[in-house]
Amino acid sequence: MQPQPIKRKDSIAPQGTSMSICSSLLFMIGQSCYEIKRRPCGYCVSFFSVLIVVAASAVSQSIIDRAPLIFLKSAEGPAGQSDIVLMANPNYLSEEHEKSPQYLMSIYSNSARQQGYLIVDFLNFTRVKEVLGPDRADQASPRIEQQVNFTYLQKTGECENSVNKAQQLLSKRQEFGSEAHFNDLRDGQQLGQRCGGVQPHPNAKFVAIDTQKEKKIGLGWEYPFDELKETEVIMSRKLAETYKLNVGDYMLIYGEFYDFYASYYIENYYEQIGKQFNLTNYNDTFINQEFSDLKKATQRFYLYQVKGLLDSTYGKFPDGDADKLIIVEHKHLFNNLAYWSWDKPFLKAMYTANPEDFVDEIRINIPDRFNIYMDSNYENIQGKITKYASNIRRDLGVYPCNMDLPVLQQLYDSRFGQLFLGIILNMIIVILFLLSVLLLYTLLLISVETKTYDLGVLRVLGFNKLGVVFMVLIQALSYVLPAIIVGIILSIPFLLYASSALKASIGVEIEATPTTNAIFMSLGLGLLIPLLSSYVPIKEALSKQLSFALDINRSKSTAVKIEVDLEGKSLPWGRIQFAIIASLFGICVYYFLPLALLSFNIGLLLSIFFFILCGMLLGLVIFAFNIQYLAERFTVYIFLFWASSAKKTMVLKNLAAHRIKNRRTALMYALSIAFVIFIFVGMSVQIENQATQTLQQHGCKLEITSSNGYLSPFEFENIILELGGNITSFAWVTDSLDSYMQRLGFSTAYMTHLGQVYQLRPKIVGVSHTLFDMGYNQFLKVEDQINSKLNPVEQLYTSRGSQSAIIGTSYADQLNIKIDIDSTFLLIVYNNTFSQYHQMRASSIITSAPALKFSSLPSVQEQNVVVSLPTFRRLCGNLIDAVENYPMKRLLISVSNSGNIDTVYGNFKKYIDSKGVSAKIWDYRDYETSIKQSQDLIQIIFSFLTGVVMVLSFFSLMTSMTANMLEQVKEISVLRAIGNTKMSITIVYIMEAFTLVFSSSFIGLMVGFIIGQSMALQQTLFTQLPLIFVFPWQMLIIIIIIAMIAAIISVVTPSLQILSKEIAQIMRMI
Repeated sequence: MQPQPIKRKDSIAPQGTSMSICSSLLFMIGQSCYEIKRRPCGYCVSFFSVLIVVAASAVSQSIIDRAPLIFLKSAEGPAGQSDIVLMANPNYLSEEHEKSPQYLMSIYSNSARQQGYLIVDFLNFTRVKEVLGPDRADQASPRIEQQVNFTYLQKTGECENSVNKAQQLLSKRQEFGSEAHFNDLRDGQQLGQRCGGVQPHPNAKFVAIDTQKEKKIGLGWEYPFDELKETEVIMSRKLAETYKLNVGDYMLIYGEFYDFYASYYIENYYEQIGKQFNLTNYNDTFINQEFSDLKKATQRFYLYQVKGLLDSTYGKFPDGDADKLIIVEHKHLFNNLAYWSWDKPFLKAMYTANPEDFVDEIRINIPDRFNIYMDSNYENIQGKITKYASNIRRDLGVYPCNMDLPVLQQLYDSRFGQLFLGIILNMIIVILFLLSVLLLYTLLLISVETKTYDLGVLRVLGFNKLGVVFMVLIQALSYVLPAIIVGIILSIPFLLYASSALKASIGVEIEATPTTNAIFMSLGLGLLIPLLSSYVPIKEALSKQLSFALDINRSKSTAVKIEVDLEGKSLPWGRIQFAIIASLFGICVYYFLPLALLSFNIGLLLSIFFFILCGMLLGLVIFAFNIQYLAERFTVYIFLFWASSAKKTMVLKNLAAHRIKNRRTALMYALSIAFVIFIFVGMSVQIENQATQTLQQHGCKLEITSSNGYLSPFEFENIILELGGNITSFAWVTDSLDSYMQRLGFSTAYMTHLGQVYQLRPKIVGVSHTLFDMGYNQFLKVEDQINSKLNPVEQLYTSRGSQSAIIGTSYADQLNIKIDIDSTFLLIVYNNTFSQYHQMRASSIITSAPALKFSSLPSVQEQNVVVSLPTFRRLCGNLIDAVENYPMKRLLISVSNSGNIDTVYGNFKKYIDSKGVSAKIWDYRDYETSIKQSQDLIQIIFSFLTGVVMVLSFFSLMTSMTANMLEQVKEISVLRAIGNTKMSITIVYIMEAFTLVFSSSFIGLMVGFIIGQSMALQQTLFTQLPLIFVFPWQMLIIIIIIAMIAAIISVVTPSLQILSKEIAQIMRMI
């Protein structure tokens, strides 16, 4: 009689060794479900780990796909949100009117233009729209820009009722040309003359925009104001606060809108009046009289009310215009101009004229512009935008109008930054993928190791090796498939958070749905992870001997491992892998690096450098593992100082016993943290370098630079005296000798040695003796100088210094100049008929200095040669007859403290505006704001990434600690038997987990910091700036906090599972 098999509902044994594919598959799925029921906690850990990997991959890839928005935002700062700007070409004139394009306003008479009667050509936007067609016309918006003066209304004395009078004038418009209109016109001009504030009036940039059109085409999409009424303006908050204007106040704008009146006059009346007087050639007498009268009629006050204040440009204008804007509605501009200045009869018709017929410029945005700029490849963006712009240029004509592409021009400077960011974010995806593979590999390996007895029983009953392979794969897929679906859905709230964080930091809002690339990337990662991570667990499951697998009395934990390798019996896989990696590295350096240099393939070059850095990172991590026990001891004695020596010893013994098993978890923590810290430090150093380089170039935090012409030392120093203690120091820098002498008929200035074989073209400037007293001498690096207690600039004001100059290290090397009385060089101011020769010596040789351009690199062109102001006068041939006539280009100001900057800025701003000085004030705080935004963004991104990688590694920690405690159940039972409490045993394992996590993470942090600083060291070779140290203190705090939390959570669950049993039950656990 054949024995009948015992049937059990939950049996894990197959019902025979010969099974069909379907029944085998059902059996393996049943085993996976049985494993889930048996260890639900382990399954949840694995499920959520893969879930986080898939969600993080979807979020990261979505951010990568939308990363160009960050660069777009940085480009739109100095350029505004205008893709194309059309302006009339003032050099394009046709003597015959019929040959000029109908959309280009130009005067008929060349003599009139030569005498300045019409300075600006205007575009006829109505005709331009007809040429462009409806689709492209819908993407265009007109603008008018003028420089005007403005003032507030005085409210004292005879102007006590000025506000009521202004309110009365603006409350109701009278019939054009009526007696009431005459009264308004007279009262308005009297109001401006009597109550127009203190003269001279400050100037501002007066811009007429079409609010609705610009909102439609996405020009200033964050602009908070609606369409303005005819008498309303929006002005910059900084400008309003400087001159004490608030919302609701009335202001007077004094402008010479002569160009608009003249254009309208020429277009509609010039030819008719000329024929009336039989002036076929429009002689100069007639022109002079007509246009002189017209100009007088347009010099008027225009009354407006402040509707709102601009806190920023909101992308409508370049950031540089943020403090000087006055905005009105374009469609109301002509009405207002005609109402307040209609002395000429034809202005009555102008009241109903179409303002679109006379515009300064036309702003055009490309349809679907955001999707175009979403491409990380600059060449693709350039191709699409230039194609669109070229079609417009073809239809309008090449010569009649000028075209700018401001955003594209700004993106050109950051085109390599996009490549670099793309490489970094792609490497983040690679790291997440490797982490997920390591994590699932750890989970499966521990699952296989804890099921050694079960697999042994199955193999005894006839379960073949192929069945074991498929069972492990199906178990791996059971972790992955549900996690992929839930992970993609879960990425949506993460993207919402990322979108809000980006909007708060830099004003960029991204869509909260994963991109198509992100979905496919998540699917690919999710399906590839189990295939790669299952190899070693399968091999481990098949390598166990049945006698070892079925021995339940022997502890599976081994503190000492001995391997005996007979020669020729096994392949040295470690040496083979190292040989392959070294060969690939050699190929990259020997072939691909020259290829990248010869083809100027920046993307390939950055990839090679980046992978070299990653190789350094991996090598340092592996090297650090050889001293990990020292890091563990350091962690135990620093953070666990409060524990007894017995517990410390037990923790170190456990770490030694579990070292091989914990190595995978330690590798995950160290490698992931190292990579994140490396990228964080590298990018932070890059941002700090930009800020430092900007500060070095300016040499101060407040600088006044002449835009056209020169600054007056007398006037500005009077303001400095008035400010008193608010300013600690100031310094002057002249225009370059080359530029100044060209105005006097000389063609150039250059530097050479006595033999005059080699010539250099420096920027020769004169400086005041206080230049190095501005407080930024950390940028001063002197290679050699005259023996003196004075600084290099002060030496120029000595007797020897009057014959000397400060030169750069590179120029000294090229011309073999030394600090020696016999070592001289020539400064030559060249003219075809007469040249000036000046023999000079070097008083100092400098590599870098604040506010000046020096370098030791020959590739850096137009470096400075610095002389004293008296020497500069001598180099000019003594053509400067007074201090007031020095060509001062820059004024550097050192403010006593940050609280006084607003006062100093305001005083200088008032003077520049009131006098109409062509100068601009550079305030470091404006640049500092953008730097702070970038730092906040980097901090948010990498704090999030640090948390993500530590959470991913936490699941590996949890499974490792569970396996460690299950392997040591017999040791735990012994400890319980000799009197150790449950809490004390739990605390020992918590300390072990914390020590493992923190020591591994700290190793990764230090490795990442070292590699990041190596990037900073490389950059100093090019920038010649001091080395910047950026230590990730915030990341270290996050690591300590997460390490504590992870240690507690990873131990509590297995501790409750084991220690809740009786001692005898613990000893019998398998």
